[in-house]
Amino acid sequence: MTNYRADIDGLRAIAVGLVLLYHAFPQAVPSGFIGVDVFFVISGYLISGIIARDLAAGRFSILDFYIRRIRRIFPALLLVMACTLAYGWLVLLPAELAALGRDLLAGAGFLSNIALWLETGYFDRLAALKPLLHLWSLGVEEQFYLAWPFLLALAFRARWRPGLFMALLLGLSFALNLLLTASHPSAAFFLPFPRFWELLAGALLAWLTRDAPSPLPPRWRGAASAGGLALILGGAWAIGHGTPFPGWAALLPVAGAVAVIAAGPGAWANRRLLSSRPAVFIGLISYPLYLWHWPLLSYATILRLGQAPTPLLAAALLLAALLLAWLTWRLVEKPLRFGTGAPRKALALLALVAAVGLTGGAARWAEGFPARFPDLPELSIARINLAFRDGIFRPTPGMRATTEGQVTLAEIGTGGEAVLLTGDSVVFHYGPRAQALLEAGQLRRRAIFAVGPSCAPMPGVLRGGAFAGCAALPQKAAALAAGQEIRDVVIGAFWQGYATGDAQVERNGTRLPAATPAGQELLYANLEEQVAALIRAGHRVHLLLPVPTHPRFDPQGMVTRSWHGFRVDPGILQGVPVAELREGMADATRRLRAIAARTGAGLIDPLPDLCGPGPACSPFFGEGEPKFADDKHLRPVFARDHVTMLDALLSE
Repeated sequence: MTNYRADIDGLRAIAVGLVLLYHAFPQAVPSGFIGVDVFFVISGYLISGIIARDLAAGRFSILDFYIRRIRRIFPALLLVMACTLAYGWLVLLPAELAALGRDLLAGAGFLSNIALWLETGYFDRLAALKPLLHLWSLGVEEQFYLAWPFLLALAFRARWRPGLFMALLLGLSFALNLLLTASHPSAAFFLPFPRFWELLAGALLAWLTRDAPSPLPPRWRGAASAGGLALILGGAWAIGHGTPFPGWAALLPVAGAVAVIAAGPGAWANRRLLSSRPAVFIGLISYPLYLWHWPLLSYATILRLGQAPTPLLAAALLLAALLLAWLTWRLVEKPLRFGTGAPRKALALLALVAAVGLTGGAARWAEGFPARFPDLPELSIARINLAFRDGIFRPTPGMRATTEGQVTLAEIGTGGEAVLLTGDSVVFHYGPRAQALLEAGQLRRRAIFAVGPSCAPMPGVLRGGAFAGCAALPQKAAALAAGQEIRDVVIGAFWQGYATGDAQVERNGTRLPAATPAGQELLYANLEEQVAALIRAGHRVHLLLPVPTHPRFDPQGMVTRSWHGFRVDPGILQGVPVAELREGMADATRRLRAIAARTGAGLIDPLPDLCGPGPACSPFFGEGEPKFADDKHLRPVFARDHVTMLDALLSE
């Protein structure tokens, strides 16, 4: 095996290109994340080859190995982390900076993958709002290299067969990957052991090619290279978010990368395409390019209040990342990676990365340094900041809750008779008020919730993907109503939301998009049938009229962001005209009132509690506290003390 292969840098270019295109244009390259898997194979091949050669020659030094790793990985990482933190200081709210500080601390310790696994997953808190999300892959890789040199050295000294040893570990890791992908997909994605087989695939190939650039007969090498590229590029479009990953699907990029490398530098595609000057150039700067691209895209999303960058902006940001990557490679990476004074450079880099990580930890501990910004007299940035943390679908402390698929069943209080509240997340945010009544000794009837995020309370509403399990909510609610001492049933939802979106509604064999006029007729007909059935069964049914929604309710919408900072617009203190809110709820309100008139159901209007008696609905209560966690979901601190519309049902 030669020391340098230009075609492997070309393969790096394909890997980083897929990742960049996936992050910038996810609809165009829906599975570009598999570029990371290609990187894992390349890393395992190159690094394990170096270790194996040194061990075979009797010159391997674990200290020298880690010094080389530090000089390779730390320079660009240090620069990107420091710049990400410095810019975050300017433009992030305290809660956001605290979250970034946590990610910095994890990134400096190469534990980002563990931190993300503990948090929940790759597509959460919105993933696009985590500027250091991409460091998870460095965590997996460096965790591998914490153990792998010792294990490989043990195999050599114990006179085990290194190839067989690698194959055994690869098989165990792959089996764990399959097991966890089926049972705990987040663990399979982020934890190191289910991912090690990808690096071991490269390591095993390095061992098999230790005496020759390719283990394949010359006549097969061209087909292996072309087939490997086809597996990688085809996988970038074929896998998609609906496919469990890594699992079996990860074989596409891993086998593809192995095939391309195994074909050797002389294969036509490797020689002509991957070894071309543009491909090699991108490959040489692929590591800093990977590090730079995501903070740029993430900060653009943050500054656009959670909206993804436009295609033109995304393309401009990728060009900026390319320039920054080249400058980093030329001015930072090469001087620190090569030349004299290796131990001193490694020690200094180690200390600086630790310092940046500890600075992130301080930001986390200091809750994002809220004193960075002077508060306006009427409006507190610190209070707006608190609203970011509340979330929109969290069990109330003290609530007994279980979750089955998308459906959460929860209960507050003890005793006999109960009130059932069923619907989506706008019903669940009344839990804090029920808990407040319990603590005040005024809860006379248990509050039972049958709810699910974005789950319709009426039957016949069908959604795919992560919300497919919502179809079980109406049946579970009906079973609770029939099996418990429940007299009153409260049904609520973000009714306006069903006039848009991708839900389907089915009734008597007819299925239509819910967002069409005919689909709306079917949806509310299903609701009316559900209400009538509950009333016939002896229940009193109460329909919650629509909750008001407006962009100016969202705490993020209270902040005007720019590339150099942000400010709070005092004009939001004027509130939103109630007439404007009622206009947006008019169609759903009309339909619900008609159902109530025909069935005898009751109506509960949340608007008076949420907006008060005046002509404008303020987004605030008290001394500048936001009422809402987003554009429609109530904050627990507001619901607990100010939303009393259900008190009569729960306290009678």
